[in-house]
Amino acid sequence: MRSGTTRACVFACLTGLGALMQVIPAQAQQGPVPLFLQNRNADTQTPPQDGAPANGTATTAPVQGGETSGGATGTSIPQGPNGVFGWGNNASGQNYPTDPDAVQTLELNAVDAESVGILDRNSGGLGVDMWSGTSRLTAARLIDALPDHPANHAMRNLERRILLSIAAAPADHKDISLLAHRIAKLQSMGAYGDVARLISVTSRNQPEAELAQAEINALLVTGQLDDACAAIDGYGTQFDTSFWLKAAVYCQLRAKNNSSASFSTDLVREVEGESDKLFFALNKAIRTGSNVSPDLLVNLRPLDVAMLELTKQGLPASLLQNADAPTLIAFVKSANTATDLKLEAARLAEQQGYITTDELGAVYNSITFSSVELEGVLDDASEQTPAREYAKLYQAAAKSDVPAARAEILAHMYDNARNNGDYGQVARLCAPLLEDIPINNDFAWFATDAIAASIYSNDLERAGGWLAQAKASANAGNSIESRLIVLYPALVLSGLEDTGTTDGAAGNGPDSAPNYGLGGAVKPTPPMTENAPTSQAQARHRARMDEWAEQQMARDDQVEARHDAEQVYSLFAAFGIEVPEKFWDSLLVQPYVVSGAVPNAGVVHTLAQAARANQRATVASLVVIANGGIGADLQNPVSLGQSVNALNMVGLDGDARRIAVEIIMESGL
Repeated sequence: MRSGTTRACVFACLTGLGALMQVIPAQAQQGPVPLFLQNRNADTQTPPQDGAPANGTATTAPVQGGETSGGATGTSIPQGPNGVFGWGNNASGQNYPTDPDAVQTLELNAVDAESVGILDRNSGGLGVDMWSGTSRLTAARLIDALPDHPANHAMRNLERRILLSIAAAPADHKDISLLAHRIAKLQSMGAYGDVARLISVTSRNQPEAELAQAEINALLVTGQLDDACAAIDGYGTQFDTSFWLKAAVYCQLRAKNNSSASFSTDLVREVEGESDKLFFALNKAIRTGSNVSPDLLVNLRPLDVAMLELTKQGLPASLLQNADAPTLIAFVKSANTATDLKLEAARLAEQQGYITTDELGAVYNSITFSSVELEGVLDDASEQTPAREYAKLYQAAAKSDVPAARAEILAHMYDNARNNGDYGQVARLCAPLLEDIPINNDFAWFATDAIAASIYSNDLERAGGWLAQAKASANAGNSIESRLIVLYPALVLSGLEDTGTTDGAAGNGPDSAPNYGLGGAVKPTPPMTENAPTSQAQARHRARMDEWAEQQMARDDQVEARHDAEQVYSLFAAFGIEVPEKFWDSLLVQPYVVSGAVPNAGVVHTLAQAARANQRATVASLVVIANGGIGADLQNPVSLGQSVNALNMVGLDGDARRIAVEIIMESGL
């Protein structure tokens, strides 16, 4: 067997692998990730975020107040002087400006790849000082503990912004690469586009094997195949592992350079034998035009997916339901995927945040329906799969130039989505279609549907317009009033209802204009007692709370109704919104101890400490760790209330409100 050096030299000469391209900092050894969350429900699994971030490559970033909403390798972390989890102040004593009204500049070391990112404060980043007061040891542990599959889009958005922000890295534990931890977590989340963008803004003079491989995987998964092969060519002489030999084989087969591919394949065989049965089966199938046995198409790696595309063989349908990110994205992007499989894959991939909502719409629009099918969509919208049904309804709504017809189609689509658990996705998808429906009395019947969909898609100005129309149209002959009562918690948390408990200077008081943004500062006042003087807004709020509580008592599932009430009251209290004592008293009954996903004591303590110290990234991370991997029906109301309160304290009130609204909407209220 040739030595590693000889193999690399021969490999470079015959395959044309050339010059150095990238730079990525050193990372520490692999190791275990600590568990921060004690989940007392063994079956607490997540589903689901979406949208690509704006690029930013600055190495000097302003520190400003406020907040703009916007198969991985692990690294072991040494124990720190502050305890097992390394909680505590930055070990270096490094301090950054934290005055929310200050505008200052922190110089980031030009060679410090740890501080790079693609989001500055204006594009959704948490600020260059986001790790202020946090040690690198703790930051790395928090990043590792972030959930791979956040339960809703608001949580996923916050998690991505933690990982993609331009931020000064703490000065302690230089042996720990925060960049490596960030990229590993993005890969685990299936955010391969973000991985490629983040690596693209790193410096380029000291390539590191594992992160270079992460870049190749990201480019392959996202379909940037020319860029992937250019990077493989540039990196190939730097690393002596079989991954680079196999990657070179793929690019040579893609370029129809069969002689070089044959030689490189022999090198793979020499290095590791034929233990990688899938690689050799794919290699043979590409050369001969045959198919790979479906039994081998399991646990697919990004390179496997790219090679499979060259065989013109589609992925087996059996892989769809439990597909990981590379496989699910491949179902969506492959030209060889059967139509119905592609539709379902796109529906699932958007839910998980692997593709954007616009990409989902493009897939739905790629299917051909006859004009007769689209014209009669309300008479017979049923299809073999939910995604095909959504595609038909979506196309019919988009092609209808009659607002009344479009509204009827959207209402039908929203109903289907509620039944299928896809409501948030459909609300996001159809948000542009909703914009063309006029807000007037002719559409009063549609008003509450439009309110809910507008809130979910974060178009609060439109939601406010529909709310005014709904209130004007409500009467004893329709169900508008009843539906508004159901929506009341979401309306309050969105800032669309004046409860009389916020400061008028913040834009939510009775004498101020309506606040249609989730990012506005809310200054809670002390809780009110039953005998305190009440304003008209407070009186309306209390009356609405009575009506909402009555609806909860009439529900068939009282266990679920109680859980929803606990969530609403806890979230209201966290935002300084009055919850009269009688509603708390109604919860003071058996069972006094309830099960749920409860953060451990260290998380609860550190979240409170970090909020008081204005440690934005630590607070944001702990909030996502404690709540982000849990569906709305299993959220612990106490933890949720503590979490949104902590986000408010560090100026991330937009995130706090968005998380609260999504959880309330997803609970079925």
